[in-house]
Amino acid sequence: MKPLSKLFKSRNTEDTTHDMRIINGLIKQVDEAAKKVFTSNAIELLNEPIANVIEAVWGVQTDKSQTTSAQRRIDSIIRPMIGKINDDIETENLTGAKNCIIDALIKRLAIWEILFTIQSYKLDLPDLEQSKSTDIYNLVDIKVAGNA
Repeated sequence: MKPLSKLFKSRNTEDTTHDMRIINGLIKQVDEAAKKVFTSNAIELLNEPIANVIEAVWGVQTDKSQTTSAQRRIDSIIRPMIGKINDDIETENLTGAKNCIIDALIKRLAIWEILFTIQSYKLDLPDLEQSKSTDIYNLVDIKVAGNA
């Protein structure tokens, strides 16, 4: 795989097509991680403050409380995904600041996708309540579709 510094310097169509395949593969990894985070933690994510997602992805607590089990599970999904993406784009050739920028962009994308999924599901809850008057958090009804 090409180092990130060479990724966008392609001049011909063949190189650009190859680069876009790499980029789409990296975005797919973030998509899959975000979907896994939501499907494995849906009830907690729907009931806890969204700040917990941000804290879990960044690995930083904003208050003095202990991390929740959902935050630990989120971290266990996101951290390996970030490591894999860094390996795929060969960030070891980058300076510390550039590597931090890549990590920050990946984390922001992951947070955005997780929060988008949570909010999309919450917006659909009234429809689910009308169709099923019992358990509104029925995980069978969760359908994560497309890329956020």
